[in-house]
Amino acid sequence: MIRAVIFDMGGVLAHTHAGDALLASYEARLGLEPGALRLRLYSGPAWEAVSKGEIALDAYWEEVGAGLEDILPPEFVHFRDNFHLAFLDPATLQLAWRLRSRYHVGLLSNATRLLARDIAAEPRFAGLFDAVVISALEGCRKPEPEAFLIAAQRLGFPPHACVLIDDKRRNTEAAQAVGMHAVLYEHALQTERALRALNVFV
Repeated sequence: MIRAVIFDMGGVLAHTHAGDALLASYEARLGLEPGALRLRLYSGPAWEAVSKGEIALDAYWEEVGAGLEDILPPEFVHFRDNFHLAFLDPATLQLAWRLRSRYHVGLLSNATRLLARDIAAEPRFAGLFDAVVISALEGCRKPEPEAFLIAAQRLGFPPHACVLIDDKRRNTEAAQAVGMHAVLYEHALQTERALRALNVFV
C-alpha cells in the first residue's frame, strides 16, 4: 500500500521555461547552439559537485559562469541558481495538496543549497512537505540509490510504500530499482491518471 508521494521539483512542481528563453537569447548573442548554456551551467562535473555539496556555489560559478559575466547582461549572474525565473505549475501543485489530505508528501530534488531558501520563502509550499531532501544537503543525487532511500526514511516508510513523481526516466527507473513505485511525469492530468492506476486516491 502506498503511504507517501515524493515529488521532484524541476520539471514537475516548477518549470524553467522563462529562464530557458532568456538563456536562449544569450546563446543567440554568443553564437552558441540552442541549449548550450543550460548544459554548461547545469550538467558536467562542476554542477554535479555543487549539487552534492562538494564545492561551494562561488567555486562552481567561477568554473562555469564567471567567464561570461563581462559579455552577458548583469541578469546572467542570477543563473547560479538553477531555479532562477522558475514558476510553479498550478495544476501539479494543486495535485500535491490534494494528495496531502491522505498521504505523506515529500520532495526529492537535485539542486544547490539555494533551494532550501526558496522553499522556505514560498508561501504556497507552507505545510506541504513532510520531508525535503535536497542533494546538496545530503551529499548524493538522483539517480544514486541512496537519494531515494533517504527520502523514504525521512518520510518514515519503506521504499515500497512510496511513489516517486519525476520527469526523468533515469530517476524513475532508479527509484523502482530500490523498490519504490514511480510515475514518469509529463503533466498533472497524466500523473493523476498514473497514480490512480497505482490505487492512489487523488
